[in-house]
Amino acid sequence: MKAKKGDTAENGRSEPVGRSGVLPRPVRRVVRVSTGLLTGRTPVPRHAGSLAALVFFVAVGANAIAVADKGDLLRRAAFQIAGFAVEDIEISGNEQTSEIAILQSLGLEGAYSLRGIDVQLARGQLLNLPWVAEADVRKIYPSTLKITLTEREPYALWQQEDGRTLMIEQNGNVIGPLSAPKFRRLPLVLGQGGNFAAADIDGLLEGWPALSERVRAYKRVDGRRWDLYLDNGMIVKLPQQETETALGRLKSLEESRSILEREIAAVDLRLEDRIAIQLTPEAMERRQAATEALEKTIKNKGRRL
Repeated sequence: MKAKKGDTAENGRSEPVGRSGVLPRPVRRVVRVSTGLLTGRTPVPRHAGSLAALVFFVAVGANAIAVADKGDLLRRAAFQIAGFAVEDIEISGNEQTSEIAILQSLGLEGAYSLRGIDVQLARGQLLNLPWVAEADVRKIYPSTLKITLTEREPYALWQQEDGRTLMIEQNGNVIGPLSAPKFRRLPLVLGQGGNFAAADIDGLLEGWPALSERVRAYKRVDGRRWDLYLDNGMIVKLPQQETETALGRLKSLEESRSILEREIAAVDLRLEDRIAIQLTPEAMERRQAATEALEKTIKNKGRRL
């Protein structure tokens, strides 16, 4: 994509020099006369040699002018006359980063000299933007600045204890707050240190895709193991080691008993020799009621005997 340099005024015209777009009267005269001579619109007078020398020294000495804002305006005007002004800025690779954010980070609000841009400094400023992973800045003379960005790839969402949700890379580095609805489809990671362990979740359920589709969140527990939060509210507690073996036992139980469809609050796979199951409160109430009814029936039968 291409971004034209220069602030846009209300009348739609470009303001290439200064924040106000108006040069001081003496500078306007130098620019007007010099531009006319260079383009051939102004006849060459007898003192053309002196005027050409003046234009030359204004261009060469522009960087040495340091009289507050007027000095800056003179410098910019001189570079325009000499043909070094930035006219085109070519930006590519910025899917999430706006052109405005890029230009503001570089401080290119008005007309600027291509020669005066430090590409290494510009690259460092671009790397401070949240989405930017790599940046390449090149000057293409006479008037083009080329910016190529490589943006960071969101891998998962990491929810904080205060409820904030951050986008993270696969290595766990934070990109920034959740910024667009399309990123809500990313895996959700909970718990302290969950961001740096998030890369594990790709291989965690590799052998059981059907279960992977039902996971709504991965919670890191004590920095050692994972709890899986399923779409029906069930929690599957995985062990610290041998997770594949533990999931194999759960898969066998699902195939024979459809355990994941039952009214179960949690399935604990942390013990090697057994699977512990915690019922939902509703299932517990029904179980308690059924137990009491059974005890009452047995008691009544005992009385009749």
